[in-house]
Amino acid sequence: MKRLSTTLLLAILALGLFAPASAKDWHINPESKIDSPDGTPERPLPSAQTAVDLALPGDVIHLHPAGAIYRQMITLRNDSGITIEGNNVTLTGADPLPTDGWEQIEPTLHRRKLTEPAMKRHLLIFNGKAQRMRRSPSLNTPFPDPHQMAEGEFAWQPIDGETGWLYVRTSQPLSQLEWAVRTAGIATSGTCRDIKIRNLNTRHALNDGFNIHGDCRGFHASQISGYECFDEGFSAHDASQTTVEDGLFWGNDHAIADVNAAETRYLRCEFRDSLSVEVFLSGRAHHLEDCRVIASAPTAFTLRPGTDLKSRSPLHATCLLKNVTITGNHPAASFDSSPDTTLTLDSCTLSNITLKLLGDHPSTATTLDGKPWP
Repeated sequence: MKRLSTTLLLAILALGLFAPASAKDWHINPESKIDSPDGTPERPLPSAQTAVDLALPGDVIHLHPAGAIYRQMITLRNDSGITIEGNNVTLTGADPLPTDGWEQIEPTLHRRKLTEPAMKRHLLIFNGKAQRMRRSPSLNTPFPDPHQMAEGEFAWQPIDGETGWLYVRTSQPLSQLEWAVRTAGIATSGTCRDIKIRNLNTRHALNDGFNIHGDCRGFHASQISGYECFDEGFSAHDASQTTVEDGLFWGNDHAIADVNAAETRYLRCEFRDSLSVEVFLSGRAHHLEDCRVIASAPTAFTLRPGTDLKSRSPLHATCLLKNVTITGNHPAASFDSSPDTTLTLDSCTLSNITLKLLGDHPSTATTLDGKPWP
């Protein structure tokens, strides 16, 4: 059900925007200062979420200006037939930290009191680049002693269950610091159908750049990216059915992680520079075609059984890799599959990786380090 405040609903009704009509274009610009926005190009809405809540099947939401940074999260809940034209906008999970309220401990060591972030995850951004202190959902590396930190490092010390001290070692202006506060760029839940997202970037989320939950089918994304998020760049859950074309996912804990009974398809995508796993597949059925994996993570690729949503029992997982290139930059990047899986390789090129295959893995025209597939 659409979620609108009473005031906004009355305003929209007054403008006659709920009269029967054909598909509608909604225009968004966070820089808009118009008193009575209506979503037209001349009077754009400042919030993308407002447009999603107003949109009906067939409507298109346009994000402006081109290449802008939106400090917003978009949630699709029980929505169908909506298209989001991103216009190369970036949805960031981070907000600038205030320049006041800091306590100087040492010449380059500063601290300030903050509210504990969602999910108790901590991601600091230095001049646009994320610093996670090698922490993720997979890695619980302890924070260092603040007095022992190097330039560009940070630490979090809890005060109580709701607040803590953020320590930062930097000789740069504090105005360059951002702190992750939103859990995702795009999130879905409930029953969603035929959602299309184009030309949209996500970054610095406390969870996933694209977090696809619920019975979300016909989800199609093209020309998207998810990078430097605390967890995944893109993650499909539950009974979702998703297709991603021309996606780029880098600098996350996992580039992608698809689980439960998800069915996913990736075309012409790149996965790289992750902390733990590049490609993690544990759903019902997966397909990667014309993709590239550059593995800085210890695990380049893994296929595991999914989970039946009703019985919670293991679900046989299948995956087709077609014309996929996987290169290990990690000293011992693994390529593995579990029992109760079928991994099919067609015209793939793998190099500098360690095989750990336990399920069925038929192959054709595939090489490992320039030699025929073993």
